[in-house]
Amino acid sequence: MSTEITQLAPHVEKSWADDFVVELRLRDVPGAAIGDVLTEVDAHVVDSGTSARDAFGDPVQYAVQIAETAGRPTPDDPREMVPLALGGAGLVVAIDGVVEWFGDGTVDVTGGTVALVLAVLTLPFVVQRHGTPLLRYLVASSFWRIWLLSMAFMGALVGLALLARTWHIGTLPAPPVAVAALALLAVTTALELRNRSEVDPLLAPGADRATADAAARRDARGLALVVTGIQVGSIAAAVGLAVLVTHLAG
Repeated sequence: MSTEITQLAPHVEKSWADDFVVELRLRDVPGAAIGDVLTEVDAHVVDSGTSARDAFGDPVQYAVQIAETAGRPTPDDPREMVPLALGGAGLVVAIDGVVEWFGDGTVDVTGGTVALVLAVLTLPFVVQRHGTPLLRYLVASSFWRIWLLSMAFMGALVGLALLARTWHIGTLPAPPVAVAALALLAVTTALELRNRSEVDPLLAPGADRATADAAARRDARGLALVVTGIQVGSIAAAVGLAVLVTHLAG
């Protein structure tokens, strides 16, 4: 069964319904509860002949009212971020290890390396703690604002690596470092994809939960692959740039 917003509420203005559902999702309202409210809004729009905005007002404010009784806030579990944090750290070390493997065969462990690893280890937990405001900001932002934010993140990593590059800690052989880091990255990526298998689709009243879950899980697996690829690519680009600039400056 489809869980598309336009099929649950075909008579509701799409922009209103999208804003309404996004806000409810941000407030941890279950998909079944969202589906119930959406169908009620749609029925009211059909019966009254008025728009959802005229009948219920601003979608975000209405979602806030609904979430007060239907919300199901779940406490953040830091353990969920461990695979992502370790995978990011593995990516930092893997990039440096692979680059040096094709260079002089040794990896110089510097303060810049440690700073990058610590930054990437910490970032997922910071995002988890402040994820809702950040996601709300990104949803409301234009492409260029998101691009500028990404560039600022890359610039911060590069600056961090440059500031600490003169602190030499030790030297390690590149091949085992690269292989171990790549293995860690592969394992944590697999764990992260598995963790994203949980779904909570929008459900119309009386809909078959098992069928909707199966369809949503298929969609989630594809989306998880895309999102993970984007995350890995973004971190790789940022860390790769930091490593390159550090080597050029060193």
